[in-house]
Amino acid sequence: MIATPQNWQKDGEANEDWDVVDIDGRSVGRTTKRGAPDFAPGEFHVVVGTCVFTPRREVLVTRRSPNKSHPGEWEFSAGSALAGESSVMAARRELAEETGLEFPAEEFRTVGRLIEPTSLFDIYAVRIPEIAQVVPQPGEVDAYRWVELGAVLEQPRGVSFTGPWHRRLNQIQFVLRKLVEGCDA
Repeated sequence: MIATPQNWQKDGEANEDWDVVDIDGRSVGRTTKRGAPDFAPGEFHVVVGTCVFTPRREVLVTRRSPNKSHPGEWEFSAGSALAGESSVMAARRELAEETGLEFPAEEFRTVGRLIEPTSLFDIYAVRIPEIAQVVPQPGEVDAYRWVELGAVLEQPRGVSFTGPWHRRLNQIQFVLRKLVEGCDA
């Protein structure tokens, strides 16, 4: 069972504590609050995203709810690691919260780590045998689709991903394509 943070909603905004880490992902010994982050140069927090895919090269994309930044735009399930949470455990939790899909940690394959201005963005992939039913989390996700990998990676993109994901997809596209297309059909 994956636990949902006890203090998830406070006045309509997530009330989360994040571990502050160095460039190598090691804790610097303190936390910071979402909404009022406190990072010195060279400090970050961990953010995760997960691409769920099938042997038929279909990938799961979720649409951000209207109350979120980048409303109505598509992405892979993603979010910040909470204080005390490993990267892969955060990926498990975020995927389960946003989609209802739960998988053991050992099924999460690392695609890569991207360095962003205040985050280390870890991207994972999970292979499932066939398209699964998704239960979108109200307030976070308002729709989902299973699309061909090319709709996400090829230009022009057939799926309108959020702006920050364009850069991420450009950086991971070769590894992600190799992983997804390398699976047995």
